This record gives sequence, C-alpha cells and structure tokens, in this order.
Amino acid sequence: MERGQVVEFRHQGLRRLAILDRPEGKKCWVAIDPQGRNHTLYPRDVTYTVGQLRLDVDELSSFCTHSQALCDGADLEVAWELLCGEVVTPTVLADLVFGEATPLHQYAAHLLLSEDKLYFKQKGDAYEARPAAQVAELKHQLARQTQRQQEQAGFQERLRQALAHQPVTWEGSDRPRLEALEQFATVGEQAPRAQAAAEVLTQAGRPATPEAAHLLLIDLGVWSLHENLALRRSQVPVTFPPRVLDVSLPCPQSPPPDPDAQHRLDLTGLKVYTIDDASTREIDDGLSLEDLGNGQQRLWIHIADPGRWLTPGDVLDQEARRRSTSLYLPTGTIPMFPEVLATGPMSLAQGQDCPALSFGVVLDETGAIASYDLYASRVR
Repeated sequence: MERGQVVEFRHQGLRRLAILDRPEGKKCWVAIDPQGRNHTLYPRDVTYTVGQLRLDVDELSSFCTHSQALCDGADLEVAWELLCGEVVTPTVLADLVFGEATPLHQYAAHLLLSEDKLYFKQKGDAYEARPAAQVAELKHQLARQTQRQQEQAGFQERLRQALAHQPVTWEGSDRPRLEALEQFATVGEQAPRAQAAAEVLTQAGRPATPEAAHLLLIDLGVWSLHENLALRRSQVPVTFPPRVLDVSLPCPQSPPPDPDAQHRLDLTGLKVYTIDDASTREIDDGLSLEDLGNGQQRLWIHIADPGRWLTPGDVLDQEARRRSTSLYLPTGTIPMFPEVLATGPMSLAQGQDCPALSFGVVLDETGAIASYDLYASRVR
C-alpha cells in the first residue's frame, strides 16, 4: 500500500473507492473517499487496487461514473463464450471486452467479474470461466427465482386489490398461497405450510393466527361468512379432480357397454313412486306395487344403478370408492359422482327409461314377506 493509490473497499456492505493518504500505526492507512471522508483501512479491507493510477480526490467520482458506464455497455456472455474453461484476470477481460487495458478499463472489468454470479467464479486473485452445463443450470435457477419474484409481486398486488374491494381474478400461481392460508385457518399451527400462511398474513397486515387467517379469507372473498370448518377438517373432497370430470362429461352421450343388458328386466310398465320433493334433482330410489291376482302383492323397491355407467376399476369407479357415499348437509350435498351424472343418467328421472336394481318382495294376505328376488332392471 502506497500513498496516492486508488483502492476499493466495502463500507456498510457497499463498494467504495478512496485514495490512500497516510499511514496510521504499523498496518493501517487513512483513505479519503470522494466526499472527503476519512476511512481507516487494514490491508485485508482492500478488495482491489487500481493499477498505476494517481488521482485527486475530486476526480474519484468521475472515475466511478465512467467505470460503471463501461460495465453497462459490456456483454459478459460473449466474453465467457470466448474464454470458456480459462482463468481470467481483469487485465485479460478488459483487453478482450473493451479493446484496451488502462486502469479505468481494468477496474471496469474487475466490476464485471466480481459482481457476476453466472459466467465466472473467483479463483484466488483471478476468475475461472464456468462450464457451459453449469451456466445453463444457473440460468435456469435465475429464471425460476425471477418467476417466483414476479409471482410474489403479482400476488401482493391482487391481495391489495381484493382488500380494497376491487374485482380480482386469482392466478394459478396464487393457489398455493391461498391453500396455505386455508390450511392454517382450518388446523392452525399443525398446518404443513403454516410459515407460508404467516407470510401472507404479514403482507396483509394481519396477525399470524388461525383466526386472522379465517377473517382474511372471508375479506378476500375466498371463503363465505359461514364457512364450514368442520367439513374442511374432515378432509371430505368437495370438488372432483379434472380427470374425473373429463370422463364424466361425455358419458351420457357415449356410455360404456351395459354389462347387464342381456338380462335386465323390463319393468317400465310399472308405475314408480318417489318420496322426493319437487326440488330434488338426485332421485336414487322409488317404489312400485304389483297386484299378483292371488291375494298377494309384489312390492318393488327400485334403486338407481350407477354401475351401468362405469366399468370396474375405471376413473369413476375409483373416485366412487374413495368417497363411498353422497354426503347430505344443511348447506348442500356433496355427491359421490359428478353432478352431470348424479342428477342425470344415474338418477331415476321422470319419463325416461332408467337402469335400476329392483328388489321384488312378495307379500302375502297379512303383509308378511313370502319371497323376494333381486333383478337388474329398467324402470320409467
């Protein structure tokens, strides 16, 4: 270290230039920055020495500005392609990128190399060009990081709009954050992504509690005022996966083969009665009474046959096994099959031929059961 040298150092995390003015003690030097402030530097504090350059303090600001301007116009990727696999110094890079290696250009090259996180990595006092595969992976990571930052910024803007009662269309990338909030509001600290929910609550200016998450979801219009938390805690699926819906929609027009077609009993001549009210759309059972003419009657109990519309082991069958039953709640019904099937061909619709499972129960004169049979049938 010599008097008059231009050196680079870090002050409060920021890169600074200063001119060495005088020694202080055995190891330290006092350096003056462009604003005329003194800094006491140890040799270990110096991150770069600007070659054989002597400047006045009032010239330092201009030197910094010019070096940054050179960096802004440089294409480091082209230099990396030419230097791939080689060890590079600021002098070599300055000559390649700028066509000359003056102290100014060398310092600009030093800035490019020391701030770069993609093409070069430091190796002692020099830098080594990264392999192409490593650069490709770093680019991918950088792109993903940029995407996450953009998604986060977009979510924060939509969060602000929703809380200001402005119309909002949530993006697919918002779903994980909203789901984390729903889980936290439902099960509290045991939620697998409680930390992600806490971050959303902080962004919204709310305390990180399940109660606050519940209120925020209502304010955002994601939950209703009387959201059924007991249902959510039960983990009963309230919607159907896309793959199930994709199979269900064409099913009424293109049904699978009926495995019972050859022996399905035709009972369309019987009058079928149901005990559902006029608003019921999923009619799954009905009754008929047949006079046998010998003092006996046959009571028919007809159950809608959803097996007609699926094949054992297919997507619909697997989903029905997972759900086991339709769930009837004061707030509505959660069907075992998608609505297009449950209220359509799987229902005993009036005026239509419907596949059913029919129990024929013969009653004697006293009303006791004399015999019974079970048939795959068609009713109307």
